[in-house]
Amino acid sequence: MYSAAQDVPDLRRIKKTQTWFPRYFYQHIYMPILYGLLGTKTRITELLILFVYRRNGTLKIAKTSTAHWCLFFGGKVFYYTYRILIPLWVGMPVSQLLSLVFLCDVLASYYLALIFQFSHVNTNVQWPLPDENKVIQADWWEMQIQTCLDYATDSWFVTFMAGTLNHHTAHHVFPYVHQCYLPLVTPIVRKTCEDFGIKYNCCATVWDAFSSHVQHLKHLGHDYKPERSKHEVSMLKQKTY
Repeated sequence: MYSAAQDVPDLRRIKKTQTWFPRYFYQHIYMPILYGLLGTKTRITELLILFVYRRNGTLKIAKTSTAHWCLFFGGKVFYYTYRILIPLWVGMPVSQLLSLVFLCDVLASYYLALIFQFSHVNTNVQWPLPDENKVIQADWWEMQIQTCLDYATDSWFVTFMAGTLNHHTAHHVFPYVHQCYLPLVTPIVRKTCEDFGIKYNCCATVWDAFSSHVQHLKHLGHDYKPERSKHEVSMLKQKTY
């Protein structure tokens, strides 16, 4: 649950249960820019989690086996060999190499970040809260649909570039179905939602999905009043009395 760590400072505020800080007022401006640094942030974070914190949020890191250490360091050696050492060995100028590595990293970061931000952090989806027993009173299938957003599902180009993850609702409802079949599943999910009166979230274009994401960041950045779950309200009352 996010509420267990809601007071940990973050660069952005995406849920009303998060503590508001003044810097969030401009998050709709600086966050879309900072998404380009996701790759760099991930590399630094994974090292801190593995060697310093030994935990990922509230989850402790289990003892790392020899095989996993070999896989981890082997992957690092392979990455930096083909990405840095080989270009330098064939004579590529350092300035050109660093510029290209940075450019590739930024593009890959935007590509990965926006695909998932569009689907989960926007003004269309719901953000259910747990009750006093820390239970979200909602049907699992229905909650998967209401907390996801599809976008540009009629565009073969967007579907290809997003690896069909623009059909994100079908991906959540049927997580074990191969991604290549998701475009075939989406019409079935959409029709089922119509039959049972469940809201199906979808934006017609990528721009609409991006706008919805930015609007959500702006709204949560300007709304300084936190939203409490029933469980949190109950805990606050106990502290008061």
